[in-house]
Amino acid sequence: MVDGALGGLVKWLRFCGFDTSSGKFRASDLQGLPLSEPGVILVTSQAGFRKLKRPDILVIETASPEGQLAEVIHRLGLSWQQLAPLSRCVRCNEALRQVGREQLAGRLPDHVLHNQADFFECPRCRRLYWPGSHIQTIMDRLRAAVSGRGVESGVLPAVNNVL
Repeated sequence: MVDGALGGLVKWLRFCGFDTSSGKFRASDLQGLPLSEPGVILVTSQAGFRKLKRPDILVIETASPEGQLAEVIHRLGLSWQQLAPLSRCVRCNEALRQVGREQLAGRLPDHVLHNQADFFECPRCRRLYWPGSHIQTIMDRLRAAVSGRGVESGVLPAVNNVL
């Protein structure tokens, strides 16, 4: 779960393949309450959450969405093997499913249908995805985040792994 003020981070976590929802949270709302499921982490930039000292709340320091992603990955100790890049819909968070070219007639320009081999669809919003020219840029940025090079200064902030 990601604080609503971190919308750019939501997109990058979904690019990584993480099941990511967004909402508005206040520290006072969560005091003494567990998050809904084991393994769920609330990510926020609101300093007031630090006083709760909970392992399921991650207060991040970095300003840019890509830097925030690098910080989350680093602080949670995640590796490239734990990611499922480009497997979720960026808009609605659903896992994508592969669809055949024959199912897409009339839904995409002809040049896309003829020049691409792999197509994926979101089962909820029906948005279509295919490996276009932007894929390499996204993958490079994900690799930079995993390696810790995704923070503006090039150095991850000195913070504890879990608060």
